[in-house]
Amino acid sequence: MKKRQLIAWAMTVSAAVILSGCGKNITININDNDNVIGSLISENGIEDLVSGNDADEAEPAEEVYSSTEGWSVTYDPALFAVNEGEDGDVTSFVYQGESAGTNMVTISYIKDKQPEEAMSELTDSWGDPEAIERSESYFPGTNDKWGCWRCLPAGEEGSGLSERVFAGEYNDGVLMFEFTEHRGSDSSAPDPASTALQALVDSITFEDFGPQKMYDYIPGVYVRTFNEEIEGEDMTFEDTITLNEDHSGVLSLQDDLYVMWGSNMLIQADNSYEYTVEGDKLMLNLDGDWLEFTRQGTDDEIKAEDEQASEEASDEAKGNDEASGKLPAYKYNGDDELTAAVYQFMIDDYASQYEKSDVSIPCIMIVGTDESDSEDIRVYGDFWLLNYDLEGDTLECKSGGSYPGCIHFKKTDSGYEALKMDMVEDGSGYTPSAKKIFGDMYEDFEKVSSDDQAREKTRAQIISDYVNDNKLSITKYHDFGWDPVVIN
Repeated sequence: MKKRQLIAWAMTVSAAVILSGCGKNITININDNDNVIGSLISENGIEDLVSGNDADEAEPAEEVYSSTEGWSVTYDPALFAVNEGEDGDVTSFVYQGESAGTNMVTISYIKDKQPEEAMSELTDSWGDPEAIERSESYFPGTNDKWGCWRCLPAGEEGSGLSERVFAGEYNDGVLMFEFTEHRGSDSSAPDPASTALQALVDSITFEDFGPQKMYDYIPGVYVRTFNEEIEGEDMTFEDTITLNEDHSGVLSLQDDLYVMWGSNMLIQADNSYEYTVEGDKLMLNLDGDWLEFTRQGTDDEIKAEDEQASEEASDEAKGNDEASGKLPAYKYNGDDELTAAVYQFMIDDYASQYEKSDVSIPCIMIVGTDESDSEDIRVYGDFWLLNYDLEGDTLECKSGGSYPGCIHFKKTDSGYEALKMDMVEDGSGYTPSAKKIFGDMYEDFEKVSSDDQAREKTRAQIISDYVNDNKLSITKYHDFGWDPVVIN
């Protein structure tokens, strides 16, 4: 089988890569694979644009609106009037600030319909269907649910009316967000109303967001096996496509490409691949050629087979409990409580975003700390989480990613309580968000995050400490496509 590079380490995919639709955050237009539009708006920038005040002035009062359908949003009552339908299934938030026309978002719960049907009933009134931009993204407020955008951009004249709608399956119905915006003649200028509307939607939380059944037929591991003649020798190759339930995935051809999957596209920041799934067959359009992949099995079947194979190989190699794959959880072995809290935060908050592994081990590259305020202690750095399975006497790195940014803690009697993390954005938002988060430490961050040798040295030491502290008979760790590294 041909070798593949472990992109989880060499080419990182940060959890901050969350797509939003039609000019609000990073968007992939599924009808135009080269069209990446929009830019991320920083959290502080939202309040400054809306209020027109300096950042050090008092923050606006906020209220929480809770719907009878199980969702809640946070909004400034000085900026929005709330209009609720009789049954509580339709709620409109109307912007009260100065603007060229009405600016509002209406959130509706529609029972017993599919998203495409619900959106079509609305967008049919927009006119020319060719003018409507189409895209897909994660559901607002989630990192594992999915939905679709339809957007009618503003014209060059008049009040700058634009219309957008997002809809996705939600608890046996459809939750739909309908945006109506008037931005005046200069639709390219920063607009307080548009910013405030998007901030309101981005604040959404859910009491219980059940599984989206419409995508049940897609997740799985799909395999394509083929032969090629190399220098006169007939060789067998295998390509795989792994599509996870949270809409993340890996396209493993010559290299591993991390993607997010929608209804008919495998999406990267700068590329997309059309695909279809019928039964156990997945057809992938690769540069105009349709390649056929066959489902290997359900996620549970694959997991069970992998666990059984790992247990059998490990038991044969070592014949003890350690070989069964039941490794001890990673614990930071140093004396610094704050650093220990950083390591534990990475495991607690991000390990669950990956397929379960035998052990998750962070690799922490701290750029600086600010402990001047015990209520808001800040740790700046390039934070990694890598996930390993034990195979024989080797830790095989299966997945992971980089999470650069600033973690906020509160000092308590029992230690440090994690409050939140400010994450550096991906794509076009990377540099401006990194400069905003790191401030005077930005150049130091750039040096740390670009120093692969220093990070690999730190990683090796962390793994060595873990193995030695737990008296494990593990001798190496290994990234796919690279030589194993001997543990000292």
